Amino acid sequence: MPLTREDMKAIGSILKTRRIAKGMTARQLADMVGVSDAHIIYIEKGQRKATFEKLANIIRALGLSVDEVLSGIGQEALEADVSDLRRLSQIPVVSWVTAGNWAEVCDAYEPGDGGEWIDSDVPGRNVFALRVNGDSMEPEFHDGEILTVNPHAEALPGDFIVVKNGEGETTFKQLKHYGTNWVLHPLNPKYEDQMLRRGEFKVIGKVVKKEKRY
Repeated sequence: MPLTREDMKAIGSILKTRRIAKGMTARQLADMVGVSDAHIIYIEKGQRKATFEKLANIIRALGLSVDEVLSGIGQEALEADVSDLRRLSQIPVVSWVTAGNWAEVCDAYEPGDGGEWIDSDVPGRNVFALRVNGDSMEPEFHDGEILTVNPHAEALPGDFIVVKNGEGETTFKQLKHYGTNWVLHPLNPKYEDQMLRRGEFKVIGKVVKKEKRY
């Protein structure tokens, strides 16, 4: 069953009530989700039907879930309309320093707290994103592209990983294993492999997706 105009008005009312309760202006919410403040106001009034992605961004930026909003308007079975929303979750785009300390800081990150967040269909707890820094992994990965990292996925030789090396530096390389040696391998041939022994590095997470942005 599709969302009706009355459904959209009811959703808009829930979102507005939540925004005001959090002490946020329409402009502040708009800046967080990448739309205009007028767009937020239209949605709150039920005068514009947002795309699933934008609606999901607004709901999560307000610290709500899709199911909470749907139950609030008495809709429990809108699978055809909201399946895409439920598949998406918001993950933070963190700094390389933060990535290196992810196990210690991940639980402090919540949508709506500021910073950059993206929608992702990658499942898993504490999944996060990074922007590629530099050209050591070209031509497959370019500077500025966004990587999705799962800190709980098993990293095997051949996988692309985010790792903290023996010098405490966080980097992104391909993991290789030769005999007793573990190697951080850059795809760009102008950079050399970094040889490591087990115990000299800590895998922060496995790169499971490269997010495209246009």
